[in-house]
Amino acid sequence: MEIKPLTPENAICFFGYYDKKQISPSGKHFLFLKVNFQVREPAENDMAEIFVGEIEKSKYEKIDGTYAWNFQQGCMLGWLSDEEIIYNVGIKGELFSKIYNIRNGKSKIMERPVSCFHPDKKIALSFNFARLAKWRPGYGYQGVRDRFENEKWPEKDGIYFIDLESGQNKLIVPLSKMLEFRREKEVPNSYGWFNHTLFSRDAKRFCFVNRWKEKPEQIHRTRLMTSDIEGQKIYDLIDSYLISHFDWKNGKEIVVWAEIQGQRAFYLVEDKAGRYRKISDKIQTGDGHCSFSKDKKRILYDTYPIDGYRYLKIFDTQKDKEIILEKFYSIPEITGPIRCDLHPRWESENEITIDSIHENYRRSYLVKFS
Repeated sequence: MEIKPLTPENAICFFGYYDKKQISPSGKHFLFLKVNFQVREPAENDMAEIFVGEIEKSKYEKIDGTYAWNFQQGCMLGWLSDEEIIYNVGIKGELFSKIYNIRNGKSKIMERPVSCFHPDKKIALSFNFARLAKWRPGYGYQGVRDRFENEKWPEKDGIYFIDLESGQNKLIVPLSKMLEFRREKEVPNSYGWFNHTLFSRDAKRFCFVNRWKEKPEQIHRTRLMTSDIEGQKIYDLIDSYLISHFDWKNGKEIVVWAEIQGQRAFYLVEDKAGRYRKISDKIQTGDGHCSFSKDKKRILYDTYPIDGYRYLKIFDTQKDKEIILEKFYSIPEITGPIRCDLHPRWESENEITIDSIHENYRRSYLVKFS
């Protein structure tokens, strides 16, 4: 196995979340963010510089900057093609997304920030990042006012669908729609929000989590939901309130870490039906950022710190075997909303990118394995 640093030495750099590719489709370029601090949360006027680098050369080019970022998910930076990238930006107290061509420098602004996108279909989803800044620290953006901050379950805010080619967008899942599900007794007095959207592989449906709590200092509760891209056929999948990371295996099944009937584990959940089964008794029971390989035979994931180290793992579903690829030291002071999770990302069948802080500063790495 080979672990190669991607980003510059002695510079605080990272990419973001585990559900996007850091490397271009051709395998030639990669993306990253560069900042000048790592021991506090970003404030309204803190800019993250956006860079594109070349895999085979120590060559990096700054292409833009953004005020719409955080340490957990960056600015939702990612590739739409070998030439076009997309990311979120803040302009005069408002949030947008930008599509930028790395070849010719041309760009266009979308009216809403993206929460996820599907490169093949040129579509995206959006939600309220200003609301997240209050209710889910570490995932929202500072310096932007939530126009619905006084509404618990607004009718005119929620998940938006964006056509990245035309730029048109529309509200498809209002937050108020969530009041129709399960009707928990504390919900009417709670503030709700959406988090973590992800298209299925064929982009016909998407999954998301709905969370809520009455006061910011409380622990939130969670539902795992799926919907078609019109926001019409919505399903509440699991009878649980402790639900974390997930990924689509195909157009029908989702791997998700959750607590179901008192057991915390990775489960394979069937969309619409809600049927589920544990992945295995041989995979870790703790939470991790999980994703399926392209051939659907392996699951990539990480751990939160165990005795000061974050573990990078793969589970072989055919051999029913958990494989530890490596462990990385994690600075104990860098925790909470500013933590540096590995956020492992499949780039190819034998290549992974991660963010890590084991050199005492954030850096992206390429992991090659047989």
